[in-house]
Amino acid sequence: MKFSSRNSALVFLTLNFLLFVAKIAAGLLFGSLAVLSDAFNSLVDIATSIMIFFAVKIGSQPADEDHQFGHSRAEPIAAFTVSILTFVLAFEVVREAVGRIISGELPEMSIVPLIVLGGVILTKLGMFLLARKFHESPALAAVAADAKMDVVISSFAVVGVAAINFGFPQFDTYAALAIAAWIAWIGFTIARDNLAKLMGRCPDEPKLREIRAKLNEFKQQKKILSFRNLRAQLIGSEIQIAVEVTASRDLPLAKVHDLEELIQKKLKSVKNVREVSVHVEPI
Repeated sequence: MKFSSRNSALVFLTLNFLLFVAKIAAGLLFGSLAVLSDAFNSLVDIATSIMIFFAVKIGSQPADEDHQFGHSRAEPIAAFTVSILTFVLAFEVVREAVGRIISGELPEMSIVPLIVLGGVILTKLGMFLLARKFHESPALAAVAADAKMDVVISSFAVVGVAAINFGFPQFDTYAALAIAAWIAWIGFTIARDNLAKLMGRCPDEPKLREIRAKLNEFKQQKKILSFRNLRAQLIGSEIQIAVEVTASRDLPLAKVHDLEELIQKKLKSVKNVREVSVHVEPI
């Protein structure tokens, strides 16, 4: 079966719900804050997956009268919302951990939470491998980062639960604090990357080199004399380009128009380039 980004978002939603049920049951039954923190993380993942599903659906819609450059900003907006939810999660974990340290509350010993967490880690690894195939999608890139974060979180939880069974129950709380720190860091990186996309950040250097190479082909073919003032920006997952090219003043007006269209078509062959503005300057 070939997965699309929308199908993948729906799969992630279903898996996150099942993982939440398993972890909340194990955490409540045995009183492990590390497992409960992991369960809370899955609850946030469920809300995130719902937002991602609709963001991908909205972002894939064609341009319309009210959104003439498309809807690609929907995905980084959803991804930025993911980062806010992770900060909320980190705060809640720290608050509960501090409360347990003060009260001296300890969890129960059991191997069941370890089995649950092992299943969680394997599932999240699979989700990470699937989501990273759609790295051009800001929303699904956030899902991949979140799945990777979940593997680390569940690993910390495994350490905490294992320590309980070896007679060190206080390590469960310390593992929860480590989980909170990791969650906050991942939330920061998601917010940083997607705010840049919302603010129209320039594409990375490999993409710019690819664009310049396309323009240099026209120079080598002597269809243009040079190009200058090349500008590019990310609008969600899509790229907009503006460039000035110089051509012979003897070029007929009709040929100038054909040249502009030819350059636009060539640059749009670069992956994720959607809009291209070309100005031909006769010299």
